[in-house]
Amino acid sequence: MRSIRELLENEETVWVYFDSEELCEEFFRSEEGLYFGELPRDRWKTGKVIAVHRDGSMGHLPLFIWLMSFSAGIESCPVKVDHRRFIGGEEDFFCHIPHFACRMTLGRSAGA
Repeated sequence: MRSIRELLENEETVWVYFDSEELCEEFFRSEEGLYFGELPRDRWKTGKVIAVHRDGSMGHLPLFIWLMSFSAGIESCPVKVDHRRFIGGEEDFFCHIPHFACRMTLGRSAGA
């Protein structure tokens, strides 16, 4: 099975998308040497998008940043990987769409 560590040999940071908590937990179990700061493993929280850095550190990526990274003209983002496609051996395992919708209610009050 492929490893995110292999991608990090050529990338400083990789953003990884998970379509379920179970897939994120599987990632935590299968990838060696990753960590969330000094948090012990039993305090790690699953997430939909996690940034993984070459040094093994990880951090939850805000969905706003993830969504904005798909906007036209933004080219300096890390590689975005769909983890299910990545471990499934698909040739194109990159995220080309955000998988989330942004719902904005500009000009409306909270009670409207």
